Amino acid sequence: MKSTKIYSCTKKLLYSICTTCWNSCSSYLTDFTNFKAFYTSQFVTDQLQAITVAEALPDSRQIIAARRNARVNLIASAGIVKSNWQNLKVYITKAYSKDLAPGMLDAAGADLYKKVSSNNWGALTALINAANTVIADNLADLTANNNMPATFQATFQTAGDNCIQLATIFFAADNAKKFVVQNKLAANNAVYESTIEMLKDGQQIFKDNASVKPFFVFSEQAATQEGKNTASVFGYIKNDAKLPIVGAIITSKELGYSAATNEKGRYSINHMVEGDYTLTMSCPGYISQDIQVTVVAGVKTKATVTLASAMKKAA
Repeated sequence: MKSTKIYSCTKKLLYSICTTCWNSCSSYLTDFTNFKAFYTSQFVTDQLQAITVAEALPDSRQIIAARRNARVNLIASAGIVKSNWQNLKVYITKAYSKDLAPGMLDAAGADLYKKVSSNNWGALTALINAANTVIADNLADLTANNNMPATFQATFQTAGDNCIQLATIFFAADNAKKFVVQNKLAANNAVYESTIEMLKDGQQIFKDNASVKPFFVFSEQAATQEGKNTASVFGYIKNDAKLPIVGAIITSKELGYSAATNEKGRYSINHMVEGDYTLTMSCPGYISQDIQVTVVAGVKTKATVTLASAMKKAA
């Protein structure tokens, strides 16, 4: 049964959004499990794996390219067959009287010729077979008086056999394209459907939590992934001596955003959904620190932190 696309974004965006949404589910797994028991760590892992599998399925572009090339080759070969058939038409017209020639042309596939010109590949095979039969059955009449060259029979048959072979290749490529497209589409639809069901649960769970609920709205995530309505946070991590801390790790407890400081101690996290976040600042040799930040769409929020030395605490 032919599948119909049920998602409105690109495949790349679909995979990215769904992965982000299931990671959000993982971040709030306890809330989901309390709501419905089947939400387990393994369940989320299976959904993420399904996204990976769908993304890894063969892309239709290569198959479509192979089909296109096969069609081009078939059309070119069909042109040679049609040209040869027109020559056969001349030979038949000269070999037979005005009364007999029409019947011979019909037997050679005259009624099929127009269909072949419209790329009717079934008619093409029928035309080739009909013409080969007429040539073989009437070879003496057609070659009499130096009318049809003796080599024409082999010429027509060779071109016809090549055309039929190319038609077989085209049909195989056409079927492969249909299978790949439908297989990929079915997998993508399944990924989208399972994600949407989870998002509905998330919206119910966090219906009274305005800062978390957007994490479970597909359109909100799409806007974020496309760079619309996104927020960002940046800042500097320094030590007690006001020197930059290089390689400090910044992670959000919500959605798993992360970053690391550069040689100037600067970090930035972009393309965030606006809302409230708890950022954990950590680095070996220093005491980790949590800070609360609120990020707003279109605004770069600054959050600079000084980390105390772990040795100082020990003393």
